[in-house]
Amino acid sequence: MNVPEILSTHDVARFCGVTPRTVLRWVDAGVLPGYLTGGGRRRIQKGDLIQFMRGRGMELPDELQPMRNRVAIVDDDLLHVQMMQRLLRSMAPHLEIRTAADGFSAGALLFSFRPHLVFLDLVMPGLDGFDVCRRIRAEPEFEGTGVAIVTGHMSAPVRRRLTELGADECLTKPFRRADLRPILQRFVPAPQAAERTVAYG
Repeated sequence: MNVPEILSTHDVARFCGVTPRTVLRWVDAGVLPGYLTGGGRRRIQKGDLIQFMRGRGMELPDELQPMRNRVAIVDDDLLHVQMMQRLLRSMAPHLEIRTAADGFSAGALLFSFRPHLVFLDLVMPGLDGFDVCRRIRAEPEFEGTGVAIVTGHMSAPVRRRLTELGADECLTKPFRRADLRPILQRFVPAPQAAERTVAYG
């Protein structure tokens, strides 16, 4: 959900788990910055709400969390998943990484997490990587999501089939750290800080 920069008292009440009347009291008391519209309605800036909630130790809902670049790893090999997580975090500490161990769990993860990039194994319980790739490419909302296949079962026919299904990249296990860098750069823009782009390590 894209939260607007200007919020109503009802919006604030929903984020804070209180009633709109409580929000009105906060604004009237000056503890939560707000202003009146020409029609006499109170409005609160999103940044002021975030600062207010943090200052009082209130948990920020996901909708108010700063946007982070999101990567999903779908693989039933726990050791490989842990290795991938360590490698990706060493290259890009700003990444938010979530995992799924099978094709069925991947579907729920992808719709709730909306990753920029998916590292996808081929051989898994339930739906295999071919099926997951096909389903990702069938959903319009994942049009910009990168799909990188990571498998120990790569061959020329498999690569052709994956390309036809819409996979963007194919990596063969074992792979090198350097193989990940161009994939991250293509699908997960590095954050900017102080007007400079932070490159992937």
